[in-house]
Amino acid sequence: MPSTFEQKEDRVAYLNIEVPAEEFKKSLESAYHRSKRYFQVPGFRKGKAPYPIVVNHYGEGILYDDAIDHAFPGAYEEALKEHDLQPFSEPRVNLVSISGDEGLVLEVRFALKPEVKLGEYKGIEAYRPEVELSEEEIDAKIKEAQEKVARQVPVAERALENGDTVTIDYVGKKDDVPFEGGTAEDYDLELGSNTFIPGFEEGIVGKNVGDEFDLSLTFPEEYQAEDLAGQEVVFEVKVKAATYTELPEVDDDFVKDVSESSDTLEEYRAELREELEKAAAEQADRVFERNIVEKIAANSEVVLSNFLVEDDVEREIQRQSQQFEMYGMRYEDFLAYSGQTLAGVRQQMAPASRKNLVLAYTLDALEQEVKPEASDEEVDALIARFAEQAQISVEEYEEKYLDAEESRERLEHQVRSEKLVELLREWSVATDVEPEPEAEDEHEHVHDENCDHDHDHDHEHVHDENCNHDHDEEDADA
Repeated sequence: MPSTFEQKEDRVAYLNIEVPAEEFKKSLESAYHRSKRYFQVPGFRKGKAPYPIVVNHYGEGILYDDAIDHAFPGAYEEALKEHDLQPFSEPRVNLVSISGDEGLVLEVRFALKPEVKLGEYKGIEAYRPEVELSEEEIDAKIKEAQEKVARQVPVAERALENGDTVTIDYVGKKDDVPFEGGTAEDYDLELGSNTFIPGFEEGIVGKNVGDEFDLSLTFPEEYQAEDLAGQEVVFEVKVKAATYTELPEVDDDFVKDVSESSDTLEEYRAELREELEKAAAEQADRVFERNIVEKIAANSEVVLSNFLVEDDVEREIQRQSQQFEMYGMRYEDFLAYSGQTLAGVRQQMAPASRKNLVLAYTLDALEQEVKPEASDEEVDALIARFAEQAQISVEEYEEKYLDAEESRERLEHQVRSEKLVELLREWSVATDVEPEPEAEDEHEHVHDENCDHDHDHDHEHVHDENCNHDHDEEDADA
């Protein structure tokens, strides 16, 4: 099918795709067959009217959307092959003209691979935080260990206090009528957690197990349920049980319960110090690495399309939406409750997304320039590392996660990426001069193990076996 290609500013491809009338009529007929059961034409049973009759009755336009959906994929793929193009974003499709007699003409825009002209990347001076560990940090880790092995003790012969966990039944009433969502049985509530509206938990403090009482409260004016916001209600509450957390003594016996390698408290504190220092050093390295890449990116020229930024922001919004859905909440409701809009969130995310993309593609260009190699032994070692982390055998890991050739290719890429980062650290000089703080417009988004991004936002540039990273392909015009 005829098509023309033009590259415009900021790495955007413009494709003009024509579907001739003869071909487009096939798409119209396909659309008719997919939808004919819905068409009701006088003189015919529903779904039985022939194609010409339906078009005459409803007008050809009723089939256009489905016909475009039918025609576009094949025409698009054919045009990409014709001009040897690799899209780096979702296509933006504009309708130019459409009719059964004249055919279909579409304008399709998409991002091309960003163009990177590398600047100096050796001898970079970048900030690396000092690794300093306080005794308070060790104490905090010990407190965490205490809480993990703590036991819950029933509250007896005393009034309830903040920190206690109470098991309660309650019924919330407005004007003596129970309201939706205001009733529960055997509900476990930690007093002082501020889980409930102001006054609820405070009203339980000082009571005793077995007490039954009423709490007269007022919902906050900004409460998300409009029918309850600012309203006076009464909660009928019954305290059925209560427990408190009893922390173990921090002594040698405690150490034997929480550590596999230490027998005494002194040894345990040394163990924790080593762990914390290692974690702090690794975090300092991550900061150092990102600062190196930021300096290299600042030395370089990176041209990328806004389409990449838009698509990345949409993926992040979808990720956040799915997280809210897991907790039974709509993302849109959260935004409304917090006084935000989707448009505002997109605008807020865009600068950080662009920055992260610039860093990612700078790293990609560096990898192409430096060309670190990944041996089979190094890939096997990475697989062994992942298997150990997953607490499964190498064989099981390979069977579960490496059932395709592309999976190993992604691991090879990860090895190359890690070696590149190591080289950048070797070539750079760590300083204690902190960079100027940036405006608070960054969205710190975290990728899980199944991410399908075609770039790496964190400059760590470490991809696992499930991350579809397709940055190695070159488009023809690059």
